[in-house]
This record gives sequence, C-alpha cells and structure tokens, in this order.
Amino acid sequence: MKLWSDFYDLLMPELPGCPAAAADSALRQSSIAFCEQSLAWQTEHQPVFVMGGIAEYPFSPPEGAAVHSIINAVLDGEEIESFAGEKNITIKNWSRHTGKPRYVLGGPSSLTLIPTPDSNAVLAVTVTLKPSATSTGIDDGLFHEYREAIIHGAMARLMLSPKKPYTNIQLAAYHQQQLIIKTAAAGMRVARSYARAPFQTAILRRG
Repeated sequence: MKLWSDFYDLLMPELPGCPAAAADSALRQSSIAFCEQSLAWQTEHQPVFVMGGIAEYPFSPPEGAAVHSIINAVLDGEEIESFAGEKNITIKNWSRHTGKPRYVLGGPSSLTLIPTPDSNAVLAVTVTLKPSATSTGIDDGLFHEYREAIIHGAMARLMLSPKKPYTNIQLAAYHQQQLIIKTAAAGMRVARSYARAPFQTAILRRG
C-alpha cells in the first residue's frame, strides 16, 4: 500500500501552507470518488461459505479498502443477479420471497441472499473496491496507474477551501475538469476490459 504522503511530491508544492492532515483527507476523498465513478479497482472476493438459514454475509476486503459494488456473483456455479430495482421490497419481507436466488448489496459491509438459503453453498463474488473512510493510503497499482487523476481531485477540493494561502477558484475548476476527464477515460477502459480481467486483485490499465 502507498501512503497518502507518497503523493506529496506532486501535491504540496502547489499548496503552500497546506497542513498534512488536510492533504491526506483530500487525497482520501478524491481516491474514493475516483474509484466509485471509474470502477477501476476490482478484485475477486475470497469465497463466501453460505449456510442454510442464514441470509446476510459480511465482506472481507483488503485492509484499508471497502466494497463499492458487485460485478459478478456465482452461487454454486450458477450466476445470480442483483435484486436492485424491485418495488415494495423491505428487509422484513426478503425472507418470504421464493424462486431463483438473488442478492441485495447492503452497502460496503455485507450482502444479503434472497430468498434465505435452505442449504449450504459457496458464493464467489467479484467486487469493485474503494479506500475506506479511515484508510491511510491506497493500493500500489491504483497509485501507479491513477496517481495523476487522484491528485487533480485533491487539488480541486483543497483550492476551494476559503481564505487559505492556496485558495484558487479558477485553478480548482481546472483540476476538477481534469479529474472528470481522467475518471471518464478510466471508466471507459474498465467497460472494455473488465470482462477479460483475471479474477484477482486487478487495477485496470491503459491498453
């Protein structure tokens, strides 16, 4: 893992007087936003051992990371789909549903299988990740491939801070635009490439 301080060589010279704590926070939030929008950080989650009668299963992401979304879920060799978009679905009535198994993403911490499984099984899940709210850095591959985009996002946030030596509304707008461009480019690479990516921790790269 690369620490937020590993970004300082390109970040701090543009932000005179910026405290390290403020820089770390901006880098963290920029990294989270980049990962959420580009889906560039992907991994095959460790196998989830499903037990009959238990519907909810916690995620176990790498240290400093949180699950953002599920790309693919396979229950005992059969692909299952998301339950997202269904109407009139509440936690109280999930267990009463029948039919083909599906899943509900319960935020970054867990997923719920519906209907509640009636037997043991193995669930294989491919997920996208993002830095957690308390992360002290990011994955090495993400750092090397998308460092510039993350720095643009951090600069945009920090330069909008009022009454600071580094406050600069015009430059903030420029850096925000650069972040949008680079995030969109990363997202397009993911859309073209993720189906071919090996099922292991992978940062989608140019190519």
